Amino acid sequence: MKIRKINQVMACLLLSAYLTADAFVVNWDKIRHWAGKGTQKAALVVQFNDGGEEKAYIWGYRWEDPEVRPSGEDMFRAIATECDDLYLFTQYTGWMGNTVCGVGFSKGNSVAEHIEFNFETAMEDPCISFNWFSANEMLGQTSTPGWDTPELCERAIEDSKSTHILEHPIDARNYGYACYDYDHWQRYGGDSSMRWHAGWYKGYWSYWVGGADSESLSYSGLGYSSRRLADGSVDAWKYSFLDGPVGGDFDGVSGATVAWHDLDYVHFDDTGISLPGNDSAEYSRHIYRPDGSMVRDLSTAAPGMYIVVEGKETKKIMIH
Repeated sequence: MKIRKINQVMACLLLSAYLTADAFVVNWDKIRHWAGKGTQKAALVVQFNDGGEEKAYIWGYRWEDPEVRPSGEDMFRAIATECDDLYLFTQYTGWMGNTVCGVGFSKGNSVAEHIEFNFETAMEDPCISFNWFSANEMLGQTSTPGWDTPELCERAIEDSKSTHILEHPIDARNYGYACYDYDHWQRYGGDSSMRWHAGWYKGYWSYWVGGADSESLSYSGLGYSSRRLADGSVDAWKYSFLDGPVGGDFDGVSGATVAWHDLDYVHFDDTGISLPGNDSAEYSRHIYRPDGSMVRDLSTAAPGMYIVVEGKETKKIMIH
């Protein structure tokens, strides 16, 4: 990962010492959006800090073997792949693995239809050390994409519409050095429920790790490729402004200093586990598997976890 200015790094490390706002405690039984299978669990929390609704969205992740600890990247990728509202923009930046360049949230992953790369403004950005036409050998750049850059980026966006993961094509694997141009991957259009942030110099996705209580979260000293999950762990991401939001006023408060918002377990009404209406006796009690499929009779159900919906109440039960 590219090294930032020392004062920015120190500021984030110092913030981790006292940013312990008691904004949430994860209620595992309320998580409706899951990826993976198994007895081990972790959660992913995303907070946009974009001036929109003050929500922190949460997803769950499962795996089976407690001896095999997935990475934070494994969880993020699995959730983005399997869930219909989380969109990941990531890039291979070197031997330490991948960096989170941007995150999107939208119904049916429609945000992928509203992302574009502005090559013209990127070329004018003095912060970007990557050279598209003459390799910056001092930083390890070995080759250049030249005028093929817009086409490569458009192709990556097109591929992401089916995968929900936007793989930055101008990366260290292909060019020896990664192009940190994330501020120029912008959203255009879309409805008011759609959310998107990408950045590196004007702002970036800060990474916080800990347990179910937000008071346990601290600024991560590792990237998400190196982070190893444990049963009950939480990975949380907040967008943090450095020089102020693009195209807007900045009040001097970075995203890192914004307290964690309340958790949104539901997201959009028709994603995750479908719940029946509550205005009819016909729907007084329903039983679901974690994948959303319905179970008619618990007396003959196989061992495992089930979700019981009674009126407006939802609870989970375990059958052994």
